[in-house]
Amino acid sequence: MSTPDDTLFEEAFADFAHAAELMVDPVDATVIHGRVRRRRTTKGAMAAALAALIVAVPAAWWLQESNGQEVDPPPADDTTGVTTEAETSPEDSGGGTNSVPDGQATGSDAPVLPTFDDLVGAEIELPEFFPGAGELNDACPTAPATITDAAGSAYGDGKIRLLKVVQTTLEEDGPVEAVALFGCTPGDALITQAVSVAGDGEGGWEVTEPVALGDPGSFPLLDIAPAAVTGVLLLVPEPHGTDQSGPLDYDIYRYRTGADLEDVTDTAYMWGITDLAVEVEKRDNGDGTWTAEVTVTNAGDHESQAFMLSLCADPSLAVDGLDGLPACTEARDPTAEYEALAPGETVRAEWTVTPAPFDEWSGDAQAGGAVFAVYADMLAYSVDAFAFDYDNSNDYGDMVIIVDDVTEAP
Repeated sequence: MSTPDDTLFEEAFADFAHAAELMVDPVDATVIHGRVRRRRTTKGAMAAALAALIVAVPAAWWLQESNGQEVDPPPADDTTGVTTEAETSPEDSGGGTNSVPDGQATGSDAPVLPTFDDLVGAEIELPEFFPGAGELNDACPTAPATITDAAGSAYGDGKIRLLKVVQTTLEEDGPVEAVALFGCTPGDALITQAVSVAGDGEGGWEVTEPVALGDPGSFPLLDIAPAAVTGVLLLVPEPHGTDQSGPLDYDIYRYRTGADLEDVTDTAYMWGITDLAVEVEKRDNGDGTWTAEVTVTNAGDHESQAFMLSLCADPSLAVDGLDGLPACTEARDPTAEYEALAPGETVRAEWTVTPAPFDEWSGDAQAGGAVFAVYADMLAYSVDAFAFDYDNSNDYGDMVIIVDDVTEAP
């Protein structure tokens, strides 16, 4: 693989933070906690040391060649706004072995399965993020790890965050298991691992099977989803250099207990793997206000997941109906949730923006303009499927108010 683009991992972790926060604090159409979105981070000594180590660490515990058969239905020939059962239903498309039990019933041989909320705040012994690397594992402590959600993420803080939980069978005729994806940012890159987790019989949780260990340099595991028949699917994008601004390639693998890892990129369902493109049109209302007309289009080949529009604005801009939006240099505020889009489908929204008098603008705004920006993020963790926007160069747009817009011509 080529040199990793740190932006990819920063964007990915920001999306994890957003989605996991919504899991803990359900969406309100007008009031949702904000979160930081950073496109670049400062590399420190720890980041450099960890980056050097990452190159040497094996990409996964189980990375092997496969001669497996096709395991998941290909995408439907004609994708529509109605998602097909073959694309989305492990139970219906796989003969029922992946059906998920209601609740966490005990009193049988079936394992007690955790939900997302069960694991947040729990202490659990995890495999090392850097196997055999000694003290460097102190950057992501796992013995035990105290699990947090991804909200309020901070790069380099070493917290172990829960990114996703899915339920699936890992072997034919086996029990349904809960596979959890955990992440840690010891420096400026997201490191992940997927493990099967079940009740330990004493009111806690334990790892019953290691599934996958990500490596930003060679195996950047980004998302998981139940396979249609048996196993868990692993989505692994291929990072590019920092000058790359187009779509990212990706591979999909299937993990099953005791079997070789299978590359199922050509046969796995692709629901949720697409490209959401955002455009913002600036319109002068002639009364001192401006309208930002936002268009979001599913520019990919597959249906998206539901998504959130998140906003930020320069302090000199007042946005009708939205008080106290964060500055775009700091954060953005998740504002409204939208339904999934079929390929080619578009949704529009607009906001009225009123700039303050020019002499009240900051020096930076006076020099470069006052920015109102909109971002689209798919909600990754409310569905048992992938949520991957493979082109993050067009998932945001902005409207810039400049001096000529607010001052009288001489």
